[in-house]
Amino acid sequence: MSFKTILEKIGQDAKGVLKFLGSPKGQALVGTGEALVEAEVPAATGLINLANTWFAEVFKSETIAAAAGQQTGTGVEKSAAVLAAVTPQALQFAQQQGLKLTDAQLQAANNAIVAFANAFTPAA
Repeated sequence: MSFKTILEKIGQDAKGVLKFLGSPKGQALVGTGEALVEAEVPAATGLINLANTWFAEVFKSETIAAAAGQQTGTGVEKSAAVLAAVTPQALQFAQQQGLKLTDAQLQAANNAIVAFANAFTPAA
């Protein structure tokens, strides 16, 4: 029996996922969750925006790889592409918060976000 990670599934069915997230229902769901957090913790807005960008880059990388027929065995390359895309925004956010991020911290955050997305494996 073979299990696919959520990223593999998303890469194969990107149109459906993007269609849902772009739909009024999907946007309402995402927007409601974000609004609740931002209302309770206004300072979280920057972090929410950064996380949204980071996850969007993960899904974009997976979708591009799937479209190219290179979804399997390219994790290192996909991860590097995501990290390169989000590093400027992550550094800007850190600076605004008075933080200094090292390359190792950025890589650890990237690994964690990719691992989080991969942790959700669809039912067989």
